[in-house]
Amino acid sequence: MIRIAICDDEAPTRAYLASLIRAQDCPCEVVEYASAGDCLADHRGIDLLFLDIELNTTGPDGMALARQIREGNSAAQPVIIFVTGYERYVFDAFDVGAFQYLLKPVDEEKFAQVFARAVEQIEAGRVQPQLSHALTLQSAGTSRTVPLDSIYYIESSNHKVVLRLKDGEFS
Repeated sequence: MIRIAICDDEAPTRAYLASLIRAQDCPCEVVEYASAGDCLADHRGIDLLFLDIELNTTGPDGMALARQIREGNSAAQPVIIFVTGYERYVFDAFDVGAFQYLLKPVDEEKFAQVFARAVEQIEAGRVQPQLSHALTLQSAGTSRTVPLDSIYYIESSNHKVVLRLKDGEFS
């Protein structure tokens, strides 16, 4: 099940996005937040975040919330899709690793396409999460992918590198 959050200060927009999500063929749990503070206060893991940039509430705006999420120590970072009425922030979205930028009013067909791609990315990350923190090494015609947390240390001597691993060594 995919955990989806909608953070927008406008209740009708939250309701509309929730209806678009539920119209997709995807088992999910949807939670809504009216402010960035509400979203930050809820410590449930989020897989996908639909986020408005200009939140007319006290506290951080959507871009500040995205920065806080990206700077967090959580290994599981949500896919962020900005949903806003302002084109001027599109380039700022790249700074926080946004997956997509949708303009209000949201086109249902475009939403379905973006949603499907986001779900694919989330599911791919669940299948092979260790590969995002791994090294692929080649030596003497062989290749091996090594998770970083399986490396004890790396030794170098006379132009030869040896990795000391939990399950042996690789040179």
